[in-house]
Amino acid sequence: MPIRAIDAAELGFNTTAELTPSPAPVGQEKALEALTFAASMKGSGYHILVTGEEGSGRRTATRTILRSVAADLERPADWAYVNAFDSEGGFRALKLPTGTAKLLAQKMALAVDQLAEALPAAFAADDYDLKRRMIEEEHRFRREDALQALQQEAEAQNIALLRTPAGIAVAPILEGKVVKTDVFNAIPEAMQREVETKIATVEAELAKIVGEQPEAEEERSAQIDALTAEIAGRHVQAALEKVHADFAEIDAVTDYLEAAGRDMISNAGLFVAHAEASDAGSAGLTSQRENGSVRLVQSAAAHPRFARYGVHVMAAPLRNGGAPIAEETNPSYSNLFGRVELAHDSDGQQRIVRIRPGALHKANGGFLLLEADALLSAGAAVASLLRALETSEIRFDPPTDPVGIVGDEIPALEPVPLNVKLVLIASDAALKQLKASYPALMRAFKSRAPFAATVAKSTESIAKFAGLVAYIVEKHDLRPFNAEAVAMLINEAVQRAADPGLLALPVSDLVDLCRAADHWADNEDRKTVSADDVAHALQHFYGDDATEHETRRAMP
Repeated sequence: MPIRAIDAAELGFNTTAELTPSPAPVGQEKALEALTFAASMKGSGYHILVTGEEGSGRRTATRTILRSVAADLERPADWAYVNAFDSEGGFRALKLPTGTAKLLAQKMALAVDQLAEALPAAFAADDYDLKRRMIEEEHRFRREDALQALQQEAEAQNIALLRTPAGIAVAPILEGKVVKTDVFNAIPEAMQREVETKIATVEAELAKIVGEQPEAEEERSAQIDALTAEIAGRHVQAALEKVHADFAEIDAVTDYLEAAGRDMISNAGLFVAHAEASDAGSAGLTSQRENGSVRLVQSAAAHPRFARYGVHVMAAPLRNGGAPIAEETNPSYSNLFGRVELAHDSDGQQRIVRIRPGALHKANGGFLLLEADALLSAGAAVASLLRALETSEIRFDPPTDPVGIVGDEIPALEPVPLNVKLVLIASDAALKQLKASYPALMRAFKSRAPFAATVAKSTESIAKFAGLVAYIVEKHDLRPFNAEAVAMLINEAVQRAADPGLLALPVSDLVDLCRAADHWADNEDRKTVSADDVAHALQHFYGDDATEHETRRAMP
């Protein structure tokens, strides 16, 4: 059957500048309706499978609809990982009001920087050194006083206390002199027993004094620790005061700040060591404004020594509000679930320096867009993704060979509750392979949006085709297409379908043709793209077959 050409006069416009641009692919109303319905469904678990071949416009349409739906949804809460400060070295997942996770991270970093300056100065101050010496002198004098009193008591009984390299010895005194063993053995036996009894009594008192030394040392250490905690506590309280005030209504943050404050006090030596360390220059650089100019300064918070106080933001707030949309082109385990980075500090200890979010964290509360072909290459990550969707939580539990782990230890990360809609774009071939390889994953998709390769040719579909051309012109900043140029593109779509009642021109091909035609119009210095320019574009793409396309302007 001969295919009748669309005449430019039938289109009802002179150039695409008169049209309302529309990104919607032509004739895909059922797919768009299904996609919009599923994306708008409240709650999690309503995952969407978008099918269709390359060039059908499925990607552009999916992104457009997701952005439209997401813009009207509530912005989700922020999540951040913080040190649990427990014996297991784990990390807690903090749920925070939208847009406040970065604020908490920044304020904690500022608090660390403040303490890195304040604490070394406080412990170097004369009053701290004086108080510490007073505690040490007090305990030393107390012991010396006890020994001196015992010595006076012993001398009154003709017993001497002798300080030797091995300790304190006890010896008898006769006629004002310490006697040697052979002399002592020569005195009468009764006198020997009397002296030995006195010596035993003195040795018992001496043992009591010496025995109290560990307890006294513990008391001395406790007093110094209390002094250190008193000095550090004032500065830690001052450094965290503003953070407490900003997050006073969030119990989980208050608990974290109190735990962090206790840890800062007990590890005040970290801040002193940082000031003294020869490798202090390894800390990161931050910028500060001073007298209208910006200067780079060392940030203590960036040093691995203080990574224990870092706040790891797992979801960044959106500038324009609404639910997030994350698109991951390489859905490996680390790209989906995040990664943990470890580094060795100058003391040789391995510390967690950074916890990076994955696509699931970024999409939490919104949509995760994946390509089926990429997912088929993800290996073990597919099973982990399915488990996350089924349990509604992001659990950091890498495969045996954990991709994304730097170091040899994996910290215990508290799972993050997951509320996401997975949107998977698949070709027919990829869909068939997914069904064979991952049937459980396929069952998770409760809605399907199939994009057809051909659509019915009608007055409505022709009008939408013209609107799509107008959208491509606007998006790629091209010259307006006149009606003859648009008619030739429509006729090309009819020829592609090989059916007078259908249109088949992939969106990707349409974009390429429009851009190439605009290039020819530019060469001819035309203000609008003409049918001749479209013909040149067709010849560029089809070569020897171009003569066939030339005839499409006047088909029988």
